[in-house]
Amino acid sequence: LSSARGARLRANFEGRGTRPVDSYEFGLSPYGGYNMAGNVKEWCLNESVGGFVTTGGSWEGPDYLFYNFAALPGLHSTSSLGFRCVRMSAEASGDQGTMRINREAMTTSYTPVDDATFNGFLGYYKYDKNPLDSEVVETIETEDWKREKVTFAGLSKDRIIAYVYLPKRAAKPFQCINLVPGADILYSRGASEYAEWLLAPHIKAGRAVMSMVPKGGVERPRPADYVSPKGHTVEYRDRKVLWVTEYRLGLDYLATRGDIDMDRIAHLGFSWGSAWVGLPLTAVEDRYRSIIFIGGGVHPVMLSHLPEANEVNFVPRIKPPKLVLHGRYDEVFPFETWALPLYKLLSEPKRLEVVDGGHMPPLEIRVPIINNWLDETLGPVKFE
Repeated sequence: LSSARGARLRANFEGRGTRPVDSYEFGLSPYGGYNMAGNVKEWCLNESVGGFVTTGGSWEGPDYLFYNFAALPGLHSTSSLGFRCVRMSAEASGDQGTMRINREAMTTSYTPVDDATFNGFLGYYKYDKNPLDSEVVETIETEDWKREKVTFAGLSKDRIIAYVYLPKRAAKPFQCINLVPGADILYSRGASEYAEWLLAPHIKAGRAVMSMVPKGGVERPRPADYVSPKGHTVEYRDRKVLWVTEYRLGLDYLATRGDIDMDRIAHLGFSWGSAWVGLPLTAVEDRYRSIIFIGGGVHPVMLSHLPEANEVNFVPRIKPPKLVLHGRYDEVFPFETWALPLYKLLSEPKRLEVVDGGHMPPLEIRVPIINNWLDETLGPVKFE
């Protein structure tokens, strides 16, 4: 994560298009190469299943993509993909790093625990319903929405921060998308920034959005000497339970508002929100009526987690209708090895949409798919 934190300051991520090569004063590699991260992801000579490897991340994706790779067909073309000319030195020998990347060997078999065992885990996710003492601390009006920054009581003495977006032209009570975003919410991107980057078209289409700041996020940082726990530890499990509970407290807050329709709440998880936190959250929480997983999956490292924190054990217990929307060339959760196993573990009703794109499917493709799914599972938006 520290590498990704630095990359965002030195490269073109989460932008609106490519930028001149020398735009970032501190974007040079130790060898004098510009844009080794961001701007456009780059072709490599390495072959892999599906084509040739690309890496480095691009302007349209989050910063943590720079150290991940995908494989694209040789004739694939997009505004976020490029190449770098390289001249081999006279002394070069061997394959110079162009060996085949064997992703086929990365597929793992997963077997969730039985129902009786799983039900024994649920005690870890119970929490007391205490007064939330909520407060709207800031209101911002735009042409398309009103954004309220709210705080309410968490599990400890600090307060949870959330941003609630209310559409201007839809009728109350609003349907609401509960956003659980990517892991960069923990180190580089604010919750409001994430919501507006990812979900602005859906707010304009008439649905409310809530985007929370989880414990450890940039607006609720942990101490500077905090060390992230190893996955096999009790501390890791307790942190997972904390995050899941905080998002459930967010739903408790929404239930106190008269302008939100609690019978029409959707979970939209991206990456972290459709894997590490989103899978247990949507299994233990029964107030969601629609689930959207984007750029997520199950990962072999999950098998090392304590059973009550092993995300795989939660997947078959997610009950609402589920949409898995995935880029065919996802750099973080490769479709064949990590996303498809997630889809196979999910119970019905479910739907799979695989589109041309990477970790975050292109806006012009994902927006109509998501809107149509929400119309189908929550009902069309009503306007005044």
